[in-house]
Amino acid sequence: MKRIAIAGLLIVGTLAAFPGARQEKVNPDARLLQEFKQRIDKYMELHNRLEKKAPRLKSTEEPAKIKASQDALAALIRAERATAKPGEIFTPEVATVLRRLMNPEVKGPDGAETKKAIKDDAPAAGEVSMKVNARYPENAPLPTVPPNLLASLPQLPEDLEYRIVGRTLILRDVHANIIVDYLPKAIQ
Repeated sequence: MKRIAIAGLLIVGTLAAFPGARQEKVNPDARLLQEFKQRIDKYMELHNRLEKKAPRLKSTEEPAKIKASQDALAALIRAERATAKPGEIFTPEVATVLRRLMNPEVKGPDGAETKKAIKDDAPAAGEVSMKVNARYPENAPLPTVPPNLLASLPQLPEDLEYRIVGRTLILRDVHANIIVDYLPKAIQ
């Protein structure tokens, strides 16, 4: 019994001394989705910091006051992210994973129904400017993301949402009403 215990300690000691001796397998998608979450969290830190600087919106139903509040926050975010480019949150690696996660939902047995739902309330072609920091047009419909697609995507904080315009997946800041990032050809 003592020999087994000593042998076990030697093996554990050897593994501790040589970390490369034991290789843990990491799901590459999990690593990329964690990086995606970190990028989202970084954006939300910026959003929350700037939201504190923007004029506070008191409870109102007046569209002009709501728009003024959105515009103020959007201006602050644009100034801080003046050099932001597409793919800073939807990196190429993350884009590949997201497309792969969504693909079964648009190609599978319910794929035709999912694509129909995407088109049902979609804005007209060219109505939404696909640019980082661009304002989402006030009069353009906010297309819903079918629940099966939404369930296949990583969860977002309350102030961010996914939208699909044509074949493009948009990451939209709800309070600032701006496009944070977008992923072309997300829907195959």
